Amino acid sequence: MDLDCTETAVERSDRKGASLVNRPPLLVGYTYDAEDARKARDENRLLAIRLETNRSCNLRCRYCYAQGGESLANELSYDTLASVVRQAKELGVESVVVIGGGEPTIYPRFEDLISLINSLDIVPVVFTNTITMTSELARFLYYKNASVMGKLDSLRRDVQDHLSGRDGTFDRIQAGLYNLIEAGFTQREDMRRTRLGVSFVSCKLNIGEIERVWHYCRRQNIFPNIEVLTPTGRAKDKLKGNWLSPDQIQDFKHRLLSIDRRHFGFDWLPHTPLPASGCLQHLYSLYVNIEGNVRPCAPTKFDENPALLENGLYPHNVLRRSLADIYDDPLFQYVRHIDAHLEGKCGDCEHLHECIGCRGYAYSVGVNQGKDPYSALRGECLQCTK
Repeated sequence: MDLDCTETAVERSDRKGASLVNRPPLLVGYTYDAEDARKARDENRLLAIRLETNRSCNLRCRYCYAQGGESLANELSYDTLASVVRQAKELGVESVVVIGGGEPTIYPRFEDLISLINSLDIVPVVFTNTITMTSELARFLYYKNASVMGKLDSLRRDVQDHLSGRDGTFDRIQAGLYNLIEAGFTQREDMRRTRLGVSFVSCKLNIGEIERVWHYCRRQNIFPNIEVLTPTGRAKDKLKGNWLSPDQIQDFKHRLLSIDRRHFGFDWLPHTPLPASGCLQHLYSLYVNIEGNVRPCAPTKFDENPALLENGLYPHNVLRRSLADIYDDPLFQYVRHIDAHLEGKCGDCEHLHECIGCRGYAYSVGVNQGKDPYSALRGECLQCTK
């Protein structure tokens, strides 16, 4: 795979005719624009669910929110996963994000699940480290109309291997991404959408590479999913002291926006949690973890908060309640209308229509500071220095 992202190569690519459209492309089924998100919320309709399938993993990423690695004894059965997908279809979902919890492609019935999702006319979105992404698997996913989010935390072998917790990860990631590109995932069929993304978890170890990775993604028609290291899961111990400050976060967002404006003709709001796409999933999505507990998103771990337990159990579980009942519960109604409850600078922000800040980050930091779950969730975004 060509990873030559020098400025000369980029300028040479631009002169051949970069796309001059205002909004950058989104990853099909993974992100939705503000209009679609709010329309779904106001119609009381889900747009997406995120689904954990297995805790087993072939890596030990130091930032893993789920601390993936070994299988759990109480993981949801395939029949339950299939039932959740069918229930989600009844609630109007357009995509199911198979996020694993570990590495989903090593789940024994992974292909069955993807085939089921596709058969229901729902877009499968697969989060994968691409370690197992053979050319055959890439073609299978392509013809099942899937979108894929791979991994690319660094273009330096030592940094990627360190963050992934396994030697040799860098080379295997590159091989998997190559197979996805060869299968056709980066073909430019729609200038507003792409089917391949890569996740880059930004921290002090890789922040110096962020512009080079961004250039590479834009040139290859890959969705750059720039996440910020969140103090939850394994990261609290394994990457302590590597968080970025709010000023550092805003600085890199403005630098990436400058790249998009100068080289690719794209424009976007630099205050949103995910650069160039934002994150409004609290308005339109549910997250179902490996034990069946339902959250607003991965780091918003309601199921681990004692204040939300009833008789020692988390009530919002697909083994005890239907997905529709959970969706209509007052707690999740509050979540979907969190924009009406935001505090601090988020509460009166002029960009509230397209940005509610990172609720997962605000929640994680807030509960670590001893706040109750509602207060933590509605706190101002700590990544934004606007």
